[in-house]
Amino acid sequence: MNFYLVFFLSSYLLVFLGLAGLFLTEELSSPYLLLAAACLALGALGETRTRKGFLPEIAANIAMLAVFVLTLFPIFVLQAPPLQELVHFLLALQAVKLLAPKKGRDWLQLYLLSFFSLLAAAALSVEVSFAAIFVCYLFAAPWVLVLFHLKTATESAGKIPDLESRLLSWSLFRLVGGLNVILLLLTLFFFVSFPRLGTGFFGNSWATGSAVTGFSDHLALGEVAEIQKNNAVAMRVSIEPRVPQRGEFYWRGVALDFFDGRKWRKSSSDTTPLKRRGESYLVGEPVSNTALLVRQRITLEPSGSAAFFTLSGPVAVSGRIPYVFQDSLGNLQSAFPLPFQISYEVLSHPEAGRQGGIPTSDALQLPATDSRIIQLSHRVTDGTNDEVKKARALERYLRETYRYSLTDLPVGEGDPLAVFLFDIRQGNCEYFASSLAVMLRSLGIPSRVVNGYLGGEWNPYGEYYLIRQSNAHSWVEAYFADRGWVTLDPTPPVLRPSGSDLLSSFTHLVDFLRMRWYRHVINFSFGDQYQIFTAIKRPDIWFGSGLRHFSLTELRK
Repeated sequence: MNFYLVFFLSSYLLVFLGLAGLFLTEELSSPYLLLAAACLALGALGETRTRKGFLPEIAANIAMLAVFVLTLFPIFVLQAPPLQELVHFLLALQAVKLLAPKKGRDWLQLYLLSFFSLLAAAALSVEVSFAAIFVCYLFAAPWVLVLFHLKTATESAGKIPDLESRLLSWSLFRLVGGLNVILLLLTLFFFVSFPRLGTGFFGNSWATGSAVTGFSDHLALGEVAEIQKNNAVAMRVSIEPRVPQRGEFYWRGVALDFFDGRKWRKSSSDTTPLKRRGESYLVGEPVSNTALLVRQRITLEPSGSAAFFTLSGPVAVSGRIPYVFQDSLGNLQSAFPLPFQISYEVLSHPEAGRQGGIPTSDALQLPATDSRIIQLSHRVTDGTNDEVKKARALERYLRETYRYSLTDLPVGEGDPLAVFLFDIRQGNCEYFASSLAVMLRSLGIPSRVVNGYLGGEWNPYGEYYLIRQSNAHSWVEAYFADRGWVTLDPTPPVLRPSGSDLLSSFTHLVDFLRMRWYRHVINFSFGDQYQIFTAIKRPDIWFGSGLRHFSLTELRK
C-alpha cells in the first residue's frame, strides 16, 4: 500500500466531509458548493497523478485576494447575511487551495478550512444525516493528522523509511483508536456541560430555511390544493391521554370570517396578548371538568405563518414562547411569522371549543352571490326550522352530491362557487367549505371557514402523529345559540394511498430518529443538562429505586 496515496486520499476525504456537511444545508448558494466540489475532484486527480497543483503559486495568491474582495462586496454593498458570505468565502478559499501546489502548511490550512466548514454546517443544518458526517469526521481527523505528522517528520529528516509497514502497524491503529475515543468523550462532555439556553423559540431564526407557507390571514380558493400536493412534514404531535378518537383530528390553525367571493380573510387584525401564569398562557375561562383535558405536545416545522395549531378548545399554551396572542375568532398566533422549528404544549377541552365568543355581523356577511346558491340552500333545508338540522342537511348534501378533486378546479371568470355547484361539480376542500359557509349565511346561520390540518399518520416508534402538508384542510364552524360553535365538514372523505407496510414502517423509523435528533441534540437545553447532572448525583435513578435501600451489610453477605 502506497503511503502517499493513502495520505492524499485521506486528506481529501477530510475536506470532502466538511463540504458534505454544507451540502445538507439549504442556506448556501449552489454555485459555490458546485465550484468547491469540482475543485475537490480536480485537486484529487492532480495529486494522484503528478502531485502538483493546477494553479501556479502566484495565480493562487491572486485568486485568494480576489476571493476576499468578492466576499466583502455582497456584505457591505448588497447587505447580504455576513455568516452566509463568510461560508461562501471558506468554500471559495478551499477551491483555490485544492488547485494550488501544496506544502506542509497548505495541508494544515486545508484541514483547518474543512473544520470551519464542519462548524458552519453544524450551525446551519438541523438534519439527522449531519450526525453521520460528524462521526465520520471525528474518526477521520485523528487519522489524517497522524499521517501528516509521519509525512512531515520523515521529510524533515531527509529520509523516507518504510512508511508502508508503519501504516499497517498495530501501534498506529491503537494510537488513532485511542485519540478517537478521547475526542468522542471530550465532545460528549462539552456538549452536555457547555452552558446553553436551547434553540427554543429563536433557534435558527437567522436562517432562512425551507418554510412552506401553508397558512396566513387569508385563503384564496384553490390555494390549499397546491399545498395538498406537498408531502413535506408540517408538524408532529403526541397526545395524552390517548383516548379513542371518533373520526380524524382537526388541527385548527386560522379561522376566517370575511369572504369577497374568491378569497377569505379576517375581518379584523386586532389581537389581545394572553395572560401568563407560570410557564403557561391561559386561553379563555377556566374549565370545570379537568378529566376531559387533552394534552398535545406539538413540534411545528417552519411554516412562515404566525399560527399556533391546536385541537379545538385550547385552554392553555406553554413552551419557550415570548408572547401568544388571540383574536376575536379564537385564533392563536405569535407576534411574528415562524420561519423556524418550534415546540410547544397545548391543553384542550372539548367544551371550550364550543364557546369561541359571540359571533359578530361579519359571520353573516355575504358578497354578491349567485341567486341559484340561495335557492339551493332553501331547497335542501326545506321542511325543517331547526338550525342544526338545516346545517347537517347542507353538510350531508355537499358530501353526497359532489366529487373531491385537486385538478380542474373552478377558475377564470364568473362566480367560482356557482361554477363548482352547478357546472363542474367537483373541487377540493376549500370549495366545499366555502359553499357550506355561504349557504349557511344565506339562511341566517353565522359561520366561518377554518384552515388547518386533518388527521395524520400514527408513528408507532415515537408514539406521535405525523402531519404532512398534504393533510392541509378547510372546514366550517357554525354558531348555534344553544350549542355555541360547532365543527362541520362537508368535504367527502378522501382515500389516501397508504403504500407498502415495509416502506411505511421504514419511513416512520427514519422520522422517529429525526424527531429524537431534534429533541435531544438540536433542542438540547439547560433543563436537559440539569436532569443529567441530577441523575449523576442520584445513583438510584440509574440502578433503580431499590438501590437506596440496599445496605452495606447486605452487600457483604
